[in-house]
Amino acid sequence: MSSTRLLAGFIGINRHADQNIPDLSCARRDATALWALWQDTLLETSPILLVDEQATVVRIDEVFAQTLDTANEQDIVLLAFSGHGTHNHRLVAHDTDKENLAETTISMAALAERFRRSKARHILLVLDCCFSGGASAKVIEDGLQSRGSGFSLEESFTGRGRVLLAAANVDEEAWEVDGHGLLTYALIDALQTSDGPLEVAHMMADVSGRVRAEANRFGLTQTPKWVGDFEGGFTLPTLRPGTNYYKEFPEKTGLHVSTDINELAGFNLPQTILSSWAAAYPDGLNELQLSAVNEYRLLDGQSLLVVAPTSSGKTFIGEMAAVRAATANQRAVFLLPYKALTNEKYEDFTALYSAKLGLRVIRCTGDFQDSTNAFIRGKYDIALLTYEMFLNLVVKNQGTLNRIGVVVIDEAQFITEPNRGIIVELLLTYLLASRERGISPQVVALSAVIGDTNGFEHWLKCNALISTRRPVPLEEGVIDRSGIFEYIDPDTLTVQTRQLLPQGAVVQRRKEAGAQDVIVPLANVLLKQQVGAKLIVFRNMRGKAEGVAGYLAKDLNLPPAHDVLALLPSNDLSKTSARLHDCLLGGTAFHNSNLSREEREAVERSFRIKNGSVHVLGATSTLAAGINTPASAVILGETEFVGEDGRPFTIAEYKNMVGRAGRLGYNERGQSFIIANTTLERRHLFQKYVLGRPEPLRSSFSNSHLATWVLRLLAQIPRLLRNDVSSLLANTYGGYLAGRADPDWRQRTEVHVERIMVDLIQYGLVEQEDKHVQLTLLGFASANSSLAFPSIVRLLQVLQQIGSATVSLERLLALTQVLPELDDTYTPLFKNGSLEKTWPRHVAIHFGEDIVHLYGRSLTDPLDYYRRSKRTLVVNDWIRGTSMETIESTYTNNSFLPTSYGDVRRIADATRFHLRSVVPIVQALYPILDLNDEELDTLTTRLETGLPVTALPLIKISTLTRGEILILVQNGIRDPANLWALDETKLGELIGINRAIELAKFRP
Repeated sequence: MSSTRLLAGFIGINRHADQNIPDLSCARRDATALWALWQDTLLETSPILLVDEQATVVRIDEVFAQTLDTANEQDIVLLAFSGHGTHNHRLVAHDTDKENLAETTISMAALAERFRRSKARHILLVLDCCFSGGASAKVIEDGLQSRGSGFSLEESFTGRGRVLLAAANVDEEAWEVDGHGLLTYALIDALQTSDGPLEVAHMMADVSGRVRAEANRFGLTQTPKWVGDFEGGFTLPTLRPGTNYYKEFPEKTGLHVSTDINELAGFNLPQTILSSWAAAYPDGLNELQLSAVNEYRLLDGQSLLVVAPTSSGKTFIGEMAAVRAATANQRAVFLLPYKALTNEKYEDFTALYSAKLGLRVIRCTGDFQDSTNAFIRGKYDIALLTYEMFLNLVVKNQGTLNRIGVVVIDEAQFITEPNRGIIVELLLTYLLASRERGISPQVVALSAVIGDTNGFEHWLKCNALISTRRPVPLEEGVIDRSGIFEYIDPDTLTVQTRQLLPQGAVVQRRKEAGAQDVIVPLANVLLKQQVGAKLIVFRNMRGKAEGVAGYLAKDLNLPPAHDVLALLPSNDLSKTSARLHDCLLGGTAFHNSNLSREEREAVERSFRIKNGSVHVLGATSTLAAGINTPASAVILGETEFVGEDGRPFTIAEYKNMVGRAGRLGYNERGQSFIIANTTLERRHLFQKYVLGRPEPLRSSFSNSHLATWVLRLLAQIPRLLRNDVSSLLANTYGGYLAGRADPDWRQRTEVHVERIMVDLIQYGLVEQEDKHVQLTLLGFASANSSLAFPSIVRLLQVLQQIGSATVSLERLLALTQVLPELDDTYTPLFKNGSLEKTWPRHVAIHFGEDIVHLYGRSLTDPLDYYRRSKRTLVVNDWIRGTSMETIESTYTNNSFLPTSYGDVRRIADATRFHLRSVVPIVQALYPILDLNDEELDTLTTRLETGLPVTALPLIKISTLTRGEILILVQNGIRDPANLWALDETKLGELIGINRAIELAKFRP
C-alpha cells in the first residue's frame, strides 16, 4: 500500500489582464502565505503556487489535474483559491475575458465533478472569493444565465472526506482585513495554533466563528459556508513559519537595519531599487529614516506621522512605505497638494519605478492625462493624486479603498490651510471611518515644521516621529540696512551678530528706500562666498518676484543661462515670457504663476542641478511647498502676504521658506535672511521669527462652514439616524480638538446641526425616512462637489431662475462665474477704466442677457458684476485658441494692473475645476437634460489646454506646446497623422527646426 502524500495547490490572483476586471489587493498574499507556511513545515512536499500572470485558466486546470486527478486512496489534497468569483459560480483567472466568461473561467460545476471523481482520501477546497456582492466584493458581474434550478454548493460538493470552505454565503460579500482576505486571515491563524494535528471539522467551526466575529466587529456580515463529510478522521498538520514565510513577510521578523540601504532587502525590497536608492543616497539612511524603519516599524505596515524640516529626508520615508507596499502586491497612493508637485513626482516615479521595476505608476490631478479608470479598477501599483481627486474618487467609488495598502499624505500641514484644509481633514476622516468597516490601509502623514502636534497623531491613531534636526545646518537670521546680520550660530546655538555687508554697501536705489537696496549687495556677497551658489529671493507678489530677478540680472554680471533659453517655447508667448528671457540673459530667473508649464519646468530643472546656469531665483511663497528647489541661501524681502488682510507669515510658513536653504551634498551650511529696515525692526523680527516657535497644528474646521462639513461628511456614509449626524463632526480632527477643549461642545453643536438639517432637507439635498436621513441624488452630487454649501444654494437659486430650457454646457461655463469660489479668484480690474464697463455687454451678446442679469445679483462688491463678465470673456477667448498676447492686451486696461498669463490660467483652471461640480448638480436637478459626459470632457480639456475643438487631436503628442498646436492648426494640420506626414524640413518651417528635430524622436 502506498504511503500518504500531502498534495497542495495555492492560487491567488490580484492582477487581471482584462482592463474591465478590477484588480484585487490581498489575493496574492493569501495564496503566498498559505504556500510558504506549508513549504516551511512540510519540507518534503512540493506545494504548487500560482499567482497573478501564472494563474491562467490552463495552468489552474493543470493544478487541479496534478492534485485531484493524480491523488490515490491514501492522499490528502488541500486547494485554496483567492480571487474573483462570478454571480454564476465561476472562478476568474488572470486571463479571463469578461466578454467571453463561459470559455475563460473555471466552472464550479466542473470543479465539483472533479471533486467527486478524485480518488483522494480527503480533500479540502478553500474559496476566498464570493459569488454575490457589491463593487468592493470579490465578485464580477457575468451576465450568464443559470440553467434549471441553479447551482448548489451543498448538492455539488459532496462525498466522503470531501470538504469545501467558502468565504461567505451566496448573498454576502467576502471582505479583506490586515492585508488578507478575512477568511484566509482566520485560516492562517488557525493552522498555526495547535500543538498537534488539526481536526478539520473543529478548524472549520473555529474559522467560521472568527470570521463572523471579526466581520461583526466592523459592522459587517460575512458568514463562511462549509459543506462536506469529515468521516475518517480528517486532519491537517499544524503549520509553522520559517524561511519562506519570513522572506515573503519580513515585517513579521522585527528586523532592524543599519544605515546601509542594501539591508532593506530583509523587507523583501528588490535589489534593483535598493541599488538605485544607494546611488542616490551614498551616505545611506539618515537618523530620521532609521528611526522610521527600526523604532516606528514603517516597513512593517505601522501608520506614522513624521514632522521634520525641509530637506530632512521625510519624503523618502513615504517613498519607502509606498514601494514596500507596491512590491508586496498591495497598492500605494501618494497624495500631494498641488498639480505641479504631483506631476513632478509622477515623472520621478515613472523614471525610477516603472523603468527599473516594471511597477505601474499612474496619476490623477484632474487633467485630461489622468488615469482615473485605472485607479478605480485598481490597475496600478503606485498612484499619485492631488488631495481633491483622491477624496472625490474614493467617496464616489467606495470599493477603491479596499485595494489600497498604504496612503502617504505629503505636506500634511495643509490641514491648517483655510481653503484646502477641509479636503485634507475629510480624506483623513474617511480613512479613519473606514477602519470600522475593516478597511485599514497604512497611513503615513508627512508634515513640514509645525509646533505642537496638538493631538493630531492621537486622532490619527498612530505614532509621531518628530525631528528638528536638519541634514545641513542653517545660519538663520535678520539683516538690516546697516549691513549687520543677527543670526543663530548652528554650531553653538548662540545668538551672534556680524557686519556682513561693508559700510556704505546699502544705498537707496529708487525714490524710496526698499528691500532692493539690501538684496543687491547681499546677493553679491553670497554668490562670491561659494562657487556655484544658488540663491532664492522670496517676494510676496508676482511682480516683485519678477522685479528682483530683473534688477539682479543687470547688477550681478552673471553669465547667460543659454541652456535654459534653448528650452523655452517660442510661440504663443506672454509679456512675462519676454521678461523671463531678459532675466535669463543675466543668469537669473523667476518662479511664479505667470510662467507656462514649459517655462517653469525649464527654470526648476536648471536651478536644482549642481551645474545649472540659473543661480538666482525670484519666487513667490508657493515655491516653499514641496517643489524640489533647494538653495545655498534664502532671502525674504517681506514677512507678510499682500491682499485685503495683509496678514503676517506664520512662523511655520516662515520656517518652511527658509528651510529651502542648505543643499545636501553641495553646502556645508545654509543661510537665510529676513530684510529689516532698522535695528529695532531687526531685533523684533529676530525675536518673532528666528527665535519663535511654530504654531500648534490646528484644524481648518469653522462653525461658519458647518453646513459644508455636514454635507461632505454625509457623503461618506449610506444613511444614519438623524440624531447621530453631529457624531460625524465629532470624528473630524476639528471635532476632536473642540470636544477635548470644551465638554459642552457636542451638545451645543447638536443644536446647530439640527438647524442645518432643516436647511438641507428644505433644499432637497437630504431626505428622511422614519428616524434615518440620507442624501438625495441632488445631495450626493452636491456633497461630492468642490462647492461650499452657500455656493450650492446660490447655484440652485440661479438654476431655478433660468429654468432648464436654455441650459447648455457653454452657458453653464458662464453661470459658473457667479459662484463665490469664482468671485474669490483674483480677477484684475481697473476700477476707473471705461473698457472694464463694456464686458457685460459683450457677455450679453455671446451668452444672453439673462446671464448678465444674474451677474448683477448676490454681489459682495459692486465691481464683481464686471469681474464676472470679464472672467467669462477671458475663458471664452482662451478655449477658442486666441493667442496669449491678444488676450493680455485685450483685457489689460491699465499697465499697472495688467491681465497676465497667470491670471488667465488661474481663471480657466478655477472654472474647469468647479464646472466639474456644477454639471452633476444641474443633471440631478434637471434629469431631462442631456449633458453628455463626452462633451463635458471635451470642454474641460479645452479649459485646461486653451485650444479649440479642432485642435484637440494634437494633444496626444504631449510635447507640443499650445503655441505650436495653434500654428499647426492654422496651417491645416489637425491630427497626429497630418503631423507625421510632414517631413522634418516642412515641420521646421512651422515650429522651428530645433523643435522639429526634437519631435522626430516621437515619430511612430
